[in-house]
Amino acid sequence: MSSATVEMSDSGLLGQDRKAMELFELAMEKELHGLMSDAVRYYREAFKINQSIDRLYRQQHVKEELKKKPVRKIDEEKMKKIRVDELLESFADVEATAPDPNNPEHYDEAHMAIKFAGMGLDGEDVIADVKPVLPLMLLPNEVWTHILDIVLTTEPQLWFRFGMTCKRNAYLAFASSILWRRLCYLVYPNQNYEENVGVTTDELPVPKDPLKVLPHYGNSWKRMVCERPFIKFLGCYISVVNYYSEGARPEFSLSWTNPVKTNTYYRYIRFYPNGKCVMALTTLEPTQVISQLLKENTFKCILSQADLRDPSHIVPAKELHKIYHGTWTISIDSMVSIRVDQGSVPYYTFHYFFKVLLMGIGKHAKLKWDRYYALRKRMTEDDEREGEQVDFSLKNEKPFKFLRVRSYELDN
Repeated sequence: MSSATVEMSDSGLLGQDRKAMELFELAMEKELHGLMSDAVRYYREAFKINQSIDRLYRQQHVKEELKKKPVRKIDEEKMKKIRVDELLESFADVEATAPDPNNPEHYDEAHMAIKFAGMGLDGEDVIADVKPVLPLMLLPNEVWTHILDIVLTTEPQLWFRFGMTCKRNAYLAFASSILWRRLCYLVYPNQNYEENVGVTTDELPVPKDPLKVLPHYGNSWKRMVCERPFIKFLGCYISVVNYYSEGARPEFSLSWTNPVKTNTYYRYIRFYPNGKCVMALTTLEPTQVISQLLKENTFKCILSQADLRDPSHIVPAKELHKIYHGTWTISIDSMVSIRVDQGSVPYYTFHYFFKVLLMGIGKHAKLKWDRYYALRKRMTEDDEREGEQVDFSLKNEKPFKFLRVRSYELDN
């Protein structure tokens, strides 16, 4: 088959094309998880079968309309100049209205209301009147604030998505200080502050009640959420690390260069409000690890193909992928400290330090490495090496990104 021609059958892809497509999609999945070595291998196998597999994939999965639409670039400088609070206040009197299919300014091929309105069952190409907006949108703002307060408490992501749907909803979701106050009380009382460690009096250096620190943020609840760092709980932080190692040339090889292999490993951290955390360093992908990254995991290890293992035959000491338990704190200057007393080396206590990134997309959802070292424990009465510090290189390490996990609860 030529590279310019794609063979298709009525029932779908032909045998060879189907196999190439499966390999291509598998390569994409491996690339998504950071397994670059495996991804390259599967890409090569796919292109050996069909040199135009990338074009075939686009034809199968990318709609023609999306191809024709130019990519709209976001001007970051203009975004920085937007005064968000003033913009939200300008939406206060905006009324929710249905799109007018006869108004070119309202027309959008992707708008479902207009799509269904233009479906003439009688064969005539006539655009019908779009029905008015949902009556719920006519509820008073006070009622909507109460509804969104419940949504924010149960599923914060839904609150955010609701606010991104239109101007009216953006005002309802983001302009109310009541909702930002609720978010502060959901987040900050659960943080474990380094400044409070060892303090036994009722007056803590960093108060548990967010109201007591509100003046530091201009009495703005929204500003507190934006500027005050915090750790997220209902999910885990994942770091994907790729590094390259040089192999050896085969015997009698005429190549001038040695083969290079891409190695991938993952670091996982999950935090709990009580100051505990669990960590794992493994080559296993998130799909295998996330469901087992629990403080209630009695084996204290990650099992590959856990569904196929007999629990009665599992010996945790012989498993490769361990779960380590530790404690964590966060400081007011966004430094996160983790201490693991029982780590991979029994005579070391491991210390990890990260910075919560407060800038860019995914604010508060990223941990950047600061330093990483181990201190030698006292193993004998006259142990002269107690307190020796071993610093670890951060050359290959990558930042952690937060992943929301629906099955996670605050105490499982």
